[in-house]
Amino acid sequence: MKIALAALALALPAAAQAQHADKAAMAAQVEAAHRLDWMHGKWRGEARMKMPGAPEQVVTHTERVGTLLDGTITVIEGKAFNPDGSVPFNAFAVVSYDPQTKTYLMNSHTGGRSGNFPLTVSETGKGYVWEVPAGPKAKVRYTAVFDGTTWTETGDFVAEGQPGRPFFKMVLKRVGDSDWPMAGSMTRD
Repeated sequence: MKIALAALALALPAAAQAQHADKAAMAAQVEAAHRLDWMHGKWRGEARMKMPGAPEQVVTHTERVGTLLDGTITVIEGKAFNPDGSVPFNAFAVVSYDPQTKTYLMNSHTGGRSGNFPLTVSETGKGYVWEVPAGPKAKVRYTAVFDGTTWTETGDFVAEGQPGRPFFKMVLKRVGDSDWPMAGSMTRD
């Protein structure tokens, strides 16, 4: 019993220290997140997907984007609507920045699948590229560009040694501000 109490006494200061925020890391994360500020708000437009052997699918696509954790992470929800109002696609992602490695990471969830994928923000900050493994020696590459009024994102299937094969394109216009995800957050009372 004395050994357990001694171990607990030694562990408590370390646990308490782990609860303190790393202000320098948070400042670097906020600064890095600002490179994606153009994404904040509500977006709507058209998305087209063409898979081999299937007809092209055209949907109304929406995105809503905001920040959490004092602006250190960017959260994104993408949702598509068929003409009848049904939802064929819904995704959620968190973009974070690691100040030690100076890299962005997208943690993406959709359709029962999830993963962590490197995200490269363009030099201008007005776009990004991220890739998802798609089998042996293949990947899906998503490339986004913001031209000041329009968010265009394309998806290409890329097999090693071959040019990319486009299969997805969305073209969105910003339709308004969003207080998501902060609106409705829990309060002390």
